[in-house]
Amino acid sequence: MKERAEPEIRDAVVRLISERVDEVPPDDSASLLANTNLDSLGVVELLVAIEEEFNVSIDFVTVDPAELLSIGGLTGHLSALGAKSNGG
Repeated sequence: MKERAEPEIRDAVVRLISERVDEVPPDDSASLLANTNLDSLGVVELLVAIEEEFNVSIDFVTVDPAELLSIGGLTGHLSALGAKSNGG
């Protein structure tokens, strides 16, 4: 994953979410399933788009699924993946 600052990661996550939902939740900790019109298939499509955008592979076996259902959780997870891939 190309190194990106956390605000840049968040902006990209919000952009990808906004392409798929009617309204992005203003609270980064809000559940995307509970607070948007995103359904389970939409979450899968979002995660595939995130993997492509950030050139990462999300390991669904080791990650807490709840971490992938909010802007803050996605941003934190992608930041951690970036730090890990850059030796951090």
